[in-house]
Amino acid sequence: MVAGMPTTTTGKPATDQVAQVPTESLVVIFFAFLLYLIACGGVIVIFHKFKIKEPTTDDGLIAKVTKSKQFWLRFLFVVIAAMIGTLRIEHTCGRGEPINSCDNWHMMFWYGLLLTVTASVSTAPFEFYLGEGVSFWDNVKFWVRNTPIPTQEDYEEASRQRWVEGSDAQTGNVGFKTLMPSVFISWIFAKSIRNSAWLGGRYGPLGGIAYTSWYLSFFTTGVVCYLLRTRYNFKSLPTAVYKNYGVCAVILFQLCLFFRLFNEVWSNAGVIGGFYGPKESPGYWGAAWLSVLIPVGYVMLGGMRASLFSDVFQAGLALLFLVVVLSAIGSDQTFSSRTNGFAYEPSTIYKATGGWDGGWWACFVAGSVQGIISYPFFDPVLTDRGFIGTPKTMLMSMFIGGGLAAAFIFFFSFIGVYGAFAREHFNKECNCNSGQIGLNPTSECPSSWNPCASLASSTVSEASDVAVILGHQTFRALEVFVNFIMITASMSTLDSTFTSASKLVSLEFCGFLNLEGDSRDVSAPLRPQDLNNIGPVHIRIARITMACLGLIGTAFLGIEGDVMQATTAAGTCVMGIGAPIWFMTVWKVKTEGSRGWRQSPLAFVVPTLVGFVFGLSYWANGRKDVKSGWTYDWALGSSDKQDTFYYSRFLGVNVYGHLICGGLFFLFFALHQILPKMGVEYFPEVEPEIDQQTDKETKELTRV
Repeated sequence: MVAGMPTTTTGKPATDQVAQVPTESLVVIFFAFLLYLIACGGVIVIFHKFKIKEPTTDDGLIAKVTKSKQFWLRFLFVVIAAMIGTLRIEHTCGRGEPINSCDNWHMMFWYGLLLTVTASVSTAPFEFYLGEGVSFWDNVKFWVRNTPIPTQEDYEEASRQRWVEGSDAQTGNVGFKTLMPSVFISWIFAKSIRNSAWLGGRYGPLGGIAYTSWYLSFFTTGVVCYLLRTRYNFKSLPTAVYKNYGVCAVILFQLCLFFRLFNEVWSNAGVIGGFYGPKESPGYWGAAWLSVLIPVGYVMLGGMRASLFSDVFQAGLALLFLVVVLSAIGSDQTFSSRTNGFAYEPSTIYKATGGWDGGWWACFVAGSVQGIISYPFFDPVLTDRGFIGTPKTMLMSMFIGGGLAAAFIFFFSFIGVYGAFAREHFNKECNCNSGQIGLNPTSECPSSWNPCASLASSTVSEASDVAVILGHQTFRALEVFVNFIMITASMSTLDSTFTSASKLVSLEFCGFLNLEGDSRDVSAPLRPQDLNNIGPVHIRIARITMACLGLIGTAFLGIEGDVMQATTAAGTCVMGIGAPIWFMTVWKVKTEGSRGWRQSPLAFVVPTLVGFVFGLSYWANGRKDVKSGWTYDWALGSSDKQDTFYYSRFLGVNVYGHLICGGLFFLFFALHQILPKMGVEYFPEVEPEIDQQTDKETKELTRV
């Protein structure tokens, strides 16, 4: 365990031991893990020697615990990890120093330990990739009410009947109570929460509304995935792209998806690191690494099943602590006696307007363009859930979970409003100067702590800084609560990120390799529902992918640290995939007596590559050492007080770029349909996937 530096400080670190922590802790962790393996071996030997059988419904609670090998293996892990982790934190966190992050470190450690020890262990494809199998409530009913749990074979057979034989078996299927919370919390990214607070500090509550525009992605995903499933029986988005646009298109699409997943790792890790120390400090790096390694650990064990289970738990806690934080803002008399989150407007922060910065609508419109047309298809964390459960369950989960996620993001923007108030208030009362209290502070400037230290950053309403101020103004545990929300958001996003990345590499990339267990006569992306063609080697590759992505993605923080770029620039890069994917929902397929539209690779590849040119140019032109280029000529939006807005260039590039990419799609799609009339018969007519259609999807198909 690497302990943290203080969240904000203008002096030396809380402890001088931090430079020695990594090597020392690694040695301790290695021997602790060795001890755990020895203890596990002892448990296995005892169960084998005494021929202890698994607990049944005939056993009482104590007997079930005694007979459960899993319980004892997890119990040993908790005991050893708790002892080592607690001692390492207290030895390195600077306990006793005026400023330290000990409480934050303890919170992350114990929370991560809880998620790890409760994670399911999945070895079968239907569990690891589809999240099916025994549920949390099934376990509760077994342990408390002696309700029998179906066997592993029962769950696997039901999944096979659902996806391979086309039956309506629902045993072990992912239901609304599991999928909806997972959809909700999986898009509450740590970077999104941080960005929401930042926009709240720039535009007020309208900044929160602006950021919710990206959450239109839920509704887009729900509609598109529902139509692809019920009209064409597709089981994953890459297989739909492969069938309609060919090999080159799907490989390019999968590279886009991997780019997105890679961005999620470093951007979320960077947000968490900011709560434990300044960028590049030992605390920053320690927290970034630990916040990534925890979800890597438990999803390597259980895959999608572990991710869905943890999501349900994390969704409830995130909502609870958001209510606590918002209540704390209202309890700060310095703030609530003067104004409220809806009424406050700064007078000195944005001098051009004398109030909130202008142009919130430019961010909203640009985000809406991305959220409706292209952005959601770029994120397999969201689209993978579009092919879980029944179509109706998925659609309800997307709409309700998406609405809750948008509301969560909107209300978190009030932390940014509070941060703007605190910046203006304390700068005035304390005469802040370079992080220090200036001369002749007023009586309202605190004497017991230095608010100016949290205002030294040029960023208005940085979430980690606001948490410190709010904690001092209300109660100190509040900083830990805000940190908890961030860590919950980060881990829930990252476990889904690693799960999607493992599926992308092991099934959809490696599907072209026809690995051991894959008996298909074609080389193409594997669907997670292709249970007869997924073998142990695929799951091994999936776990290796998780570990590698976690390591490389976190290390990338040393190169790029602007987390907003992971949303704006990266989302702009994929504007070209929107029109091709939307068009798949109305694709005319070949049926008996009716011709279908031709496979159209260029209609996907060309707009996607052009979109990358727009996105990379937007990113390159906007770097701090450049701030010029052709994308500045495309800025949209101005007012009497401002010639351009902060998001004017972002809006212009996305509006014009989406129009150009859409036009290119239709141009090259038409070209592919005309080629056969010119004698070029290379590209086949697209046929629907009807061989594995379920009865339920057939019924819904007739109603579409």
